Amino acid sequence: MTPLNKIALSLFFIFSTGTGLKSSEDRIEKYSFSQACMGTTFKIVVYTPYSYSKTAAIIEQVYDLAEEMNSVFSDYMADSEVGKFNRSEPNRPQLASPHLLELLKISKKINISTKGNFDPTCGSLSKLWRLAKRTKKLPLPAELTAAKNACGFSNLKINYKSAHITKINPHTRLDFGGIAKGYTADKMLKLLKNKGLPSSSIAAGGDIVTGEAPPGKDSWEVQIIPYHDKPVKPMTIRIANAAVSTSGNTEQSIKIKNQSYSHILDPTSGLGLTHNNAATVIAPSGTQSDPLATALCIGGKDALKIINKSPQFEALLFNKKGNLIEKIFSAGFNEFVD
Repeated sequence: MTPLNKIALSLFFIFSTGTGLKSSEDRIEKYSFSQACMGTTFKIVVYTPYSYSKTAAIIEQVYDLAEEMNSVFSDYMADSEVGKFNRSEPNRPQLASPHLLELLKISKKINISTKGNFDPTCGSLSKLWRLAKRTKKLPLPAELTAAKNACGFSNLKINYKSAHITKINPHTRLDFGGIAKGYTADKMLKLLKNKGLPSSSIAAGGDIVTGEAPPGKDSWEVQIIPYHDKPVKPMTIRIANAAVSTSGNTEQSIKIKNQSYSHILDPTSGLGLTHNNAATVIAPSGTQSDPLATALCIGGKDALKIINKSPQFEALLFNKKGNLIEKIFSAGFNEFVD
């Protein structure tokens, strides 16, 4: 799974407008805000008719919401809802919040559609891999087998009516690192729209969700720079009321016994990916684009077939071999390229 921290690719917003635009009736100002949360920085850009103080008060509520989401989904915080579940005893139902139940329901559908390449029930593997990164030693075969056996939704009982979840395998743990940022950004954007700020965007690491286009524009512009440590010409894509996520293993990797492993875990092997690739996914929401980008990195060309089956999604897969970068586009991805 993708941890809640800095991703391997670089995405940058490009705003061609100035700090403010005048309409016939109102003055629209552009403001930017940023705050650390979920191991990354959530950057908000808004075009607002309100005063700065009123806008800032709304933004504070939005960041409070992000912290609320972190208190639910973080598997690093012992007192988070997920943290408590991960330490719970098997066969003992745990009361679940609406946010946790909703994301479990969404995640299960994505898990099925990606043939298991996205799996938030693989927290046991995440925990084992974090130890391997610290010790520079691969897990013992018995440890790896036990962790893999603890993965899968078959190890969970989810009762949506009573709002309880139960682990069956004592080693089962949740890790929403591949979807929580996108889900949280979606919730933040929804609140901004409800507060009268529809022309807003939120960038959280490799996940960007956008509302209506800035005043006088038809889209937000996002630059994608894969393998940004090399002099590669950036690609600009245009989106509005949509999300784009990028995942990859170009930076966050470790070497054990002369083999490089990514921070992205392959549920099949239980270890970090060894192939060098990256993926960008465009979707209606960050809750969708975030996990699909991770799944595409794991599944490669086969996973791209899943993208092509749905008109809601577009993707670009980067495969790097030596100094060569192969780009594989979904059927309609180029429609978003500037």
